[in-house]
Amino acid sequence: MPYPTYIDVDPNEPGNVLFVNEKPLLNLGRTGTFDDSGVTPVSILDEPGRSLMYYVGWKRRRYNVTIETSIGVAYVDHEKGTLQRVYEGPILAQDPVHPILVAAPFVVRDAEEYVMWYCSGTEWRQMEHGPEMLYTVFRATSPDGFSWKQSPSDPVIPYNFDGEVISAPWIVKTLDGWQMWYSTRGSRTPSEKNYLIGVAVSGDGTTWRRMDKIAAIGTSMTGWDSEMVCYPAIINIGGRTCMFYCGNGVGRGGIGYAVADRKLDILDWK
Repeated sequence: MPYPTYIDVDPNEPGNVLFVNEKPLLNLGRTGTFDDSGVTPVSILDEPGRSLMYYVGWKRRRYNVTIETSIGVAYVDHEKGTLQRVYEGPILAQDPVHPILVAAPFVVRDAEEYVMWYCSGTEWRQMEHGPEMLYTVFRATSPDGFSWKQSPSDPVIPYNFDGEVISAPWIVKTLDGWQMWYSTRGSRTPSEKNYLIGVAVSGDGTTWRRMDKIAAIGTSMTGWDSEMVCYPAIINIGGRTCMFYCGNGVGRGGIGYAVADRKLDILDWK
């Protein structure tokens, strides 16, 4: 069962871990609620007067498929290092447009509205190794960060091949345009489930063009990230642009970082 936690790293040398938080920031939800089986932190929105954590709530399923996920939100207390649920229920879940599941929110405030890029399941398939969820990225907007209008059924990032899974979008706005980084994999066999990192570009943040071949990071020859790289997070830190990412086993192998050959001109969202 996943719980939210964090580590602190040296901004001048991100490989130097300064602190590891050993206690969950948020306990599981009450029995029967959308997050009673797991809580995965995804996106923090810092604003004057409030900080919000958007997260994935997990619910285990006993029949036909393995999981159901929804999106929740919690207040962040940076001084105490704690989270507090805003609602016991989800802010995005199964609905007439997205009937299977939603997950992996990335939320920003852009001008006068809030924008969320998130994943939505388009199909469960039964493979030889078990049930597999196919999902990709969609878009939602909100006037307040709590009530959301989901996008229509057309995804923001289309599939490149049958059986593809596209997960965990991370978006930056630069002087050269918008970039969306994400994880992509197949689903037909266990070996196809090893993620790679992809990227799409956009001029307006709404229409995207996949450019996975220029993602410029792949697996290592040996070691903790030799089988997969996934869940990229791109920030400017210590005067350079770094990508933090997870390795083998969707992070069981460890968390690492890569440094861009030039610093990106990442713009403020507000």
